[in-house]
Amino acid sequence: MANGGPGDAVTDSAQLIWQVRGVARLDDGRIAVLSMGNHRLFLFEPSGELSRVIGGRGEGPGEFARPQQLLYLPPDTLVVWDYWFAPASYFDIDGRLLGERTIDLRRMMEAAPGTNAESTLFPLPDGSMVVVAGNEFPSATPPQGFVRGPSSEFIRVDDSYSARSLGSWEGLEIWVPPGQSDVPGFPTLMVESHLASGGDLPSIYISNGDRDEIHQFSLGGDLIRVIRRTNGPVPTTQAAQEAWESAFVAFWSRFGDLEEELGMSTDQFFAGMPLRDAFPPVAGLVVDTEGFLWVREWSASEAGMPDQWSVFGADGRWLGVIRALPDLMLCHRFLAPCWIDREFLLAVRRDELGIERVEGYRIRRGVG
Repeated sequence: MANGGPGDAVTDSAQLIWQVRGVARLDDGRIAVLSMGNHRLFLFEPSGELSRVIGGRGEGPGEFARPQQLLYLPPDTLVVWDYWFAPASYFDIDGRLLGERTIDLRRMMEAAPGTNAESTLFPLPDGSMVVVAGNEFPSATPPQGFVRGPSSEFIRVDDSYSARSLGSWEGLEIWVPPGQSDVPGFPTLMVESHLASGGDLPSIYISNGDRDEIHQFSLGGDLIRVIRRTNGPVPTTQAAQEAWESAFVAFWSRFGDLEEELGMSTDQFFAGMPLRDAFPPVAGLVVDTEGFLWVREWSASEAGMPDQWSVFGADGRWLGVIRALPDLMLCHRFLAPCWIDREFLLAVRRDELGIERVEGYRIRRGVG
């Protein structure tokens, strides 16, 4: 790993891409990669050569404790949001610190009751943020079956600490298997509530995940419309279920001994799991730089993973389907962030050893 101070130019491109929390493709073609594990923001040339390191571990100006979010404000500003609502750092694309935005945690908690220093945060393009209030599983072990986490309130808070509720949305679904386990449950199809924002006139999009509807809000918090597909749900077949089970085991085994984590064999974990009538209609949301909404979906291919996107205009009109790589976690906001612009989709993916890498896929618009 290369050593260097904030803004230093470096020549070593053999960087460890580790615990990536954000990616972006700059207007000049360079790729920004925010690594929570390395406490740094890396800038790569289109060739893959590392050109600059920004930040470092610490609590001083331009340093990060546990960087959580990356926001690119074209054409020349990068914003890093840190852990526990520490000051957000603004950099130019040459790595110079432009300034910091301090967040008054007490005022934020007063404006958004139920939030705290560890609340989930979604930064918005205008400098405001959506914070999540509540959503903790009860201490008692849930009953056997599929269980959604308690609902939480999504609250937009602006820089004057005025708050606007965007409604209550359910938490992550877990499967509680029969028998005794060291864990109360484990996420399976990653059914959860999703949020994305962006566009020339920025919108906020939220989906509960298990319903065929996406709520589109203005940046101020007004509900503009509810977006729905007209097609029916995708039935879950036995072949698709088995493909998903294989993908599930392969993904989570990259992080260690899955059966040790589960406290049981994978056969025991899957035993008694009912076959769903249909896959969840929404597996993720991304807004590209052109303002189009991309909705991750399961197809009827029996791949066992979401493998297509439905694309919508900012007016809510459905524009068509784009085939995608079957991937359990593609574009998951925290586990595998991605970036979509007019030409490329950048995605954080993992190899069979769990090593992260950033991959780029060219988008052919208006073809076919």
